[in-house]
Amino acid sequence: MQERESIIFITKDAFCKDYLPCYGNQYWSGHTPNIDKLVENGSVFRKYYTGAPSTVMSNMCMFTGLYAHESELSRYVLSGIHYQGETLWTKAEAKGYECHIIWDEAWHSVFKMEERYYCYGENTKIHNLKEIRQGVGAHYLHGDSLKRDDSKTEYVYKTIENEIKKIKKEAEKPIFLWMHIPHVINGRTGYGTDIDAFDHIVGIARNKFKDTNIFIAADHGNMNGMKGKISYGHDVYETAVNIPLIAPRIDEKRIIDNLVSNIDISTIIFERKIPERDVVYSDSTFYAQPNRKLAIITKDYKYIYNKHSKKEELYDLRTDPEENCNLISDTIYDVDRHVKTPLRELYFYPYWEELEEVRRYFRKEKNKIWKTGTFKEEFIPTLKYQVQTHGYYQLTQMLSKLKSKK
Repeated sequence: MQERESIIFITKDAFCKDYLPCYGNQYWSGHTPNIDKLVENGSVFRKYYTGAPSTVMSNMCMFTGLYAHESELSRYVLSGIHYQGETLWTKAEAKGYECHIIWDEAWHSVFKMEERYYCYGENTKIHNLKEIRQGVGAHYLHGDSLKRDDSKTEYVYKTIENEIKKIKKEAEKPIFLWMHIPHVINGRTGYGTDIDAFDHIVGIARNKFKDTNIFIAADHGNMNGMKGKISYGHDVYETAVNIPLIAPRIDEKRIIDNLVSNIDISTIIFERKIPERDVVYSDSTFYAQPNRKLAIITKDYKYIYNKHSKKEELYDLRTDPEENCNLISDTIYDVDRHVKTPLRELYFYPYWEELEEVRRYFRKEKNKIWKTGTFKEEFIPTLKYQVQTHGYYQLTQMLSKLKSKK
């Protein structure tokens, strides 16, 4: 088997662009030599968006090539469904690759990844690695602060290296390997504290694969404190959905500013082509879930629709990349003076005259793809959501309204 024919696609969970020097991080500058080398000779995507800010949904988008609103799923459940359409894995097999997945054992034993929605290829060999993950945050509530333990991180290195060696030794054909690295690598203490360790793992991959066949990305990002929020899965702001992608050099371009979705990843990997898109989508949930937030993104703008509150948001990503000023209306409520005021007069923005047309475009686009579930699909999740967010009183009010309609 010729080594150059094998491909590795490395993703890291909840991985923000801001963690990497190639996207502007100063703290880790000089500590990521392997990633830096891939960047030097490769292509860095600056407008690569996940189809969803959570792992199961993002994986579905990546591997089926479908957005969440195009999926057969209406909500996030242990569906047991095996996707029957074309996937990244069937494409890889058709091209002669033997397919493998390396990920943390918890995806199998705890999160039941294969039972939620199977889109990982019927012939793909899955390698569940133990003790490579450090649980953090809501996934691992605990009393004391975590302490760095380099011996655990060294164990991760050896475990991953040995598994890749074994896969390549036993493979009968060139391999396509997807390796999904956990939120936090074992031995480290939180998001973003393990970037040098992640780089070391990339170095292990570089010893086994040609640089021209290594791809690095995230499944999704996380809020990283933006807008006072942490973690991921509930928001579609930039830090959660605009994610890193580093690929071997494509079209002689070092920086790629094309608007791209992770539903395009098989085209990027196997065809080495940069898709041309005018719009991409990112969904926090499937269509029948009550807390759905849909982002519609173009080269210059992002529109967000909140299903529960009916709130709309519109941001110009050219002038406001941190999404601070909502342009959906020409007026804004002044929370200090308790009065509605004209936003045009108080916020400098050079493109006011374009906005009415921009708003119409996004509302039309939202209506084009928006769908609602059946009463059965919508009612129970909505009931649960009301109890979780508003408590028993809100539930009784909701039931009372339903009674009065009969």
